[in-house]
Amino acid sequence: MVITDKNASLLKGTYRECIESGFNVCTYALPDDTQNNVDDMFSYIECFYNHGVDILINNWENHPLPTLVSPTPAEEFSAQFSHLVQSLFSCGHACAEQMRKNHQQGVIVNILTNERSDSIIGTESTSSMVSGLTKSWAKELNPFDIRVGGILPSVHHSRHDDYQNSFANIREELIRNTEYIVSNDSFNGRVMSW
Repeated sequence: MVITDKNASLLKGTYRECIESGFNVCTYALPDDTQNNVDDMFSYIECFYNHGVDILINNWENHPLPTLVSPTPAEEFSAQFSHLVQSLFSCGHACAEQMRKNHQQGVIVNILTNERSDSIIGTESTSSMVSGLTKSWAKELNPFDIRVGGILPSVHHSRHDDYQNSFANIREELIRNTEYIVSNDSFNGRVMSW
């Protein structure tokens, strides 16, 4: 298992948690999510392990997009939207290319987690976009035996519910949903909510 992050201190923290939980992992510090750097990471993984990636957990922390009634300028919306799409696409593209090149069946799981549990405003736009990408990628990659699924935050609950879910409960649910998608060969082009 290889874990990666653009933030070195967060990567070290995740690595420490994995080791403490008994998982054998390698780390890869990604300088940024430009396509060249992401391609380099996938090449490194393939060279290091003599095997390409067969499961990509494409996990991105959701920063809710500005709403139409917020005082945020359109440029900030555009920058946030572009950053999210580039991040998801760069990893998905590099992984799909490697799987295709190696004639490797595989799974890409796009996971969107909430940055804040006190507000879901702006999350619905991001969730819809990730859902759409997940579904279109699944259609595109199906001929290559590459499945794509997604796990998105629920946007149909009350604010009170946010306080009822501890991070540990959410983490367990994300793990269960991810395991289900990876192990279920018929799960393709669909999203689950947590």
